[in-house]
Amino acid sequence: MAAQEGVPVLIVGAGGAGLSLSLLLRQQGIMSVLVEQRPDISWFPRARNLNFRTLEVFRGLGLEPQVIAAGSHVSRMFRKETLASPEREEIPEIDDAIRIVEHPEILTPEPLAWYCPQSRLEPLLLVAASERGCDVRYNTELISFNQDEQGVTATTRHRATGALSTIRAEYLVGCDGAHSHIRDALGIKAEGLGELDEHYVFVYFQADWADLIRGYEADAILVARPGIRGIFLITDVDRGMFLSNYDPTHGESLHDYTAERWKELVRDGIGKPDVPVEIVDIAHWQPAQVVAKDFQQGRVFLVGDAAHTMPPKLGMGVNTAIQSAQNLAWKLAAVLKGTASTELLATYQTERHPIGKLASEQSLVGPAASVINQGNDENLLSPEKRVSIFSLIAGYRYRSQAVLDEDTSPSSAAQAELLDKPEQLTGIPGTRLPHFWLEWLRERISTLDLLDGHFVLLVGPAGEPWQPAGRGAAASAGVDLAIYRIGVDGDLVDLEGSWQAKLEISAEGAVLVRPDGFVAWRTDALPTSPRGRLEEILSSILCWSAADQTNLPKPLASAGEPESSVPQRYPES
Repeated sequence: MAAQEGVPVLIVGAGGAGLSLSLLLRQQGIMSVLVEQRPDISWFPRARNLNFRTLEVFRGLGLEPQVIAAGSHVSRMFRKETLASPEREEIPEIDDAIRIVEHPEILTPEPLAWYCPQSRLEPLLLVAASERGCDVRYNTELISFNQDEQGVTATTRHRATGALSTIRAEYLVGCDGAHSHIRDALGIKAEGLGELDEHYVFVYFQADWADLIRGYEADAILVARPGIRGIFLITDVDRGMFLSNYDPTHGESLHDYTAERWKELVRDGIGKPDVPVEIVDIAHWQPAQVVAKDFQQGRVFLVGDAAHTMPPKLGMGVNTAIQSAQNLAWKLAAVLKGTASTELLATYQTERHPIGKLASEQSLVGPAASVINQGNDENLLSPEKRVSIFSLIAGYRYRSQAVLDEDTSPSSAAQAELLDKPEQLTGIPGTRLPHFWLEWLRERISTLDLLDGHFVLLVGPAGEPWQPAGRGAAASAGVDLAIYRIGVDGDLVDLEGSWQAKLEISAEGAVLVRPDGFVAWRTDALPTSPRGRLEEILSSILCWSAADQTNLPKPLASAGEPESSVPQRYPES
């Protein structure tokens, strides 16, 4: 066995959550090792649509143009007798579900949803990770791990060679999916309905069907007639997936559907008997609704399906995972750099557990699955318990030690606190910074373009004293803080004249935004000592106690400098 290797963070699982976490940590200047037992990226489409909050995360990483270029309009769904049939009927329930809000321009600069399946997203993220110096190792599985007060010792094995390696990490993050071995090894209990009484089959195939899918490349086609009912999902011009279901209560069994039978069904659904079809893989899948009781145990964290498994009926799985990765990344980085107390890490559970649980429960119903099982899931979640898609994606408020109300008291709540409409995103502490358009150096930008992994301080036109105060407080706290004054003669010009309504502060007020884009604190008043106030605020958000301040830890030597290949897009003027 090779000598023990040291790294700040070990990530297990290179799906959307793991790759995003690696990139988000790298943006913060934290190196990680990411191991994945698969030999390569997955070409299976699986998660297909990204919502606007996920696109905002990639915007902050400088990857949004690549994601947009790799995708297309959000998936539509059509009903046809066969794929080759000219007649089609659009299923409006799908479009209604993804519309989210009537006026998206007030909510985000991004599309409300964007088609970029896992088969396209994973390669894109892997390329970015490689270019930015992230260490990603495929064909490598986690064999065992144990943790102590100082870190985690993990044993990995290269699946092709059998070579064992020992990695000593400050922290371990399990992004290893719905059947997480890390969650099981920790003995973390799961809550929820577990596996649902629904049985699906994913049939991956190759076929020369380019002419038949032209114009439908991002769409789903429901083929429904006696003898066949399923959805065609297009992966590429020569590859696709057919999703169907069976009912064991009617005597049906997965074993009844051999590869040869699936070949005939796929060919029948395509409607062109002369089109050659080759079955690549057949996977049985039973959706589950499971939420880990704890997202953290000591120095080990759970992200993505390992933390919150949900049916794909609302398309929330990978989106919730990536947003959880963003929440955890800046907190791990702050602790590893020595700028935050380890108590900050506990806010990952406080903030993300209610959101993960809500998303998992709400995903029990949704139009996508109802198309297949014809509404048989309606009894899983009563109508009065359902919330809007907007509330799930961005209309929620964090309550934790890392959020201060205007009176500078830490906020807390055990349940997710939801907003009903985008107009309520007005800079309230614990909510995502509202979007509105600004001008910076004669360039039109969104407020969300200011968010690239740093703390951000936005101040009103009469808030000049906040700027030197912010620089001093940031230096004292050891954090990266970008400071902007809004106003005609400020750093940022408000193109809509809406800054006061959007942020709900006075001309002397200030809004402090966390690296994940959520408002940490705001005030209407300019205090006698703005630097002293900001030092208190940063200390509280970073979870330092009064006793901690006299004995701050030294920054982690292996953390490195902030990621240099993606410079801060809008530095302070």
